[in-house]
Amino acid sequence: MTRKFVAPTLIVLAVLVIGALVYVLSRTTPAAPTASTAPHTWVTVTAPVDGIRPGPDPASVVIHVMLPAGGPGCSRSPRVETMSETPDELATAIHANVVFESSNSAYGGCPTEQPAEIPFTATAPIGNRALVLNNEAWHRTGATFARCDEFLGCTPPADHCADEWVDRAVFDLDVPVKHLHGVRDVLACDGQWLVFDLNRHVGDCPVDGTSCVPGTGPVQRVVYSWEARGWKQENGTKTGTCEEIRAALPQFPQALCGKLPPRR
Repeated sequence: MTRKFVAPTLIVLAVLVIGALVYVLSRTTPAAPTASTAPHTWVTVTAPVDGIRPGPDPASVVIHVMLPAGGPGCSRSPRVETMSETPDELATAIHANVVFESSNSAYGGCPTEQPAEIPFTATAPIGNRALVLNNEAWHRTGATFARCDEFLGCTPPADHCADEWVDRAVFDLDVPVKHLHGVRDVLACDGQWLVFDLNRHVGDCPVDGTSCVPGTGPVQRVVYSWEARGWKQENGTKTGTCEEIRAALPQFPQALCGKLPPRR
């Protein structure tokens, strides 16, 4: 009868011995560093600016940023550094870098974001000067600040026919920035209506800002009407004649018809 219990007894003893060895080794052998235990190497990186509001005095603002979060070493020490401005209050802009620190363990380990506020005080009242933060310009708009437009700048031209407004309309047609002028030929503009011919064969056009419509390739005649936020593209036409445009858009002024040559 006793022989039947020899093997099970040996198995139990073996398991106990192995368990004891594992315990001893775990107490004497240091664990390999993991992402959470490895030492952090902190580096300074650019902080994405999310907004700006006026501060408690005319020379100050509060800068809103969004920082990586959700893990160890994601972000710390948001601040403004490398600020430059001219003491003269007539200077047009204040330049500064907005940064924070992030560690080597943060890559791939920060699934969320958290807001932070950074106070900033200039050496003189900010007034209407632009704030250029991380090479991106912001301007005062009443009680707050807004980003300056890529094409319109901080002060959009009052003339709706200005190149800046046309550039913005052409860029929305998925035209490379360096060819915004070369692919278009403005035919008519009265501030409320804009018509230009667009030729996407930009290889035949110079990139020095001159107007050009290449002799080959399809030419698209585009009609825009003005609205509060800028030029709005209207439905295209097949022939681009004034009669066809006015049939689709009766409010298009007859006075602009004489400026529309036959489309090539």
